[in-house]
Amino acid sequence: MKLRVHLAQFYPKLGNIEYNMEKHIEISGRAKDKADLLIFPELSLTGSNLMDLVSEVALEKNSKILNPLLEFSSNLDIIFGLVELGENNLFYDSAFYCSKSSLKYVHRKSFLSSPRRSGGKDYFSSGNNTGVLNADWGKLGFIISDDALNPVSVLPFIQKNPDIIIIIDNGLSFGFSSDTGIPKSALMWKNLISLYAQIFCSYVIYVNRVGFEDGLNFFGGSSIVDPYGETIISCPYFEESSLDVELDLQIFKSRPFNLSFNRERLESILRNLKDEI
Repeated sequence: MKLRVHLAQFYPKLGNIEYNMEKHIEISGRAKDKADLLIFPELSLTGSNLMDLVSEVALEKNSKILNPLLEFSSNLDIIFGLVELGENNLFYDSAFYCSKSSLKYVHRKSFLSSPRRSGGKDYFSSGNNTGVLNADWGKLGFIISDDALNPVSVLPFIQKNPDIIIIIDNGLSFGFSSDTGIPKSALMWKNLISLYAQIFCSYVIYVNRVGFEDGLNFFGGSSIVDPYGETIISCPYFEESSLDVELDLQIFKSRPFNLSFNRERLESILRNLKDEI
């Protein structure tokens, strides 16, 4: 089985849902006839450094503003990021997965960063879902941004064994290398997603944004890595880019590594980790 994936690396405007939705519609229109899965970055509908704007841009699951993307999802699965207005008027940094003209899954970021990064814990509530669902073409694992840096977020993948792990990010540039001109933060993510691909024997899709907000730069560099840790395709750094790639899901019939873990021991480790955080 083949899965056609479209990466949407773009420059959202901070707090401007109307403009950002127009960009989503434009990109979805280009992708609908040549992709099965379209992926946008973290907080793609709202921008990142929202702070006091969080309450103004938050949307409920049934918001009519999302209808154009639901319509496109009749033949194109779409993943996008937004501020979700959830239960008890709590705000979440969420990823919505739309398929067959309906919202199939909501993933909420768990480990919130500082206020200078995506609003942070002073504005958002933490999610607690494990981030794996069954899609028509296989198991899909979700991670939002810094959750990938916390082992509690990724250990459930050992049990659930996703075919594809998707990481959406608002990845900031810092620590430039004079030799390569590439931020050290970008190199860190490149190494991390390669490691995860090999550990979990999965494709890893990383989708980041570009542009500036309040002096902060987002490096882009969206990419797809195969289960052997090799980069299949990557977007340029610092530029808007849309790329298409076809993934061969038959590769999972002979995974490169044997993930036969002791389930009881693993579950004990997970319980202990949860008790400590």
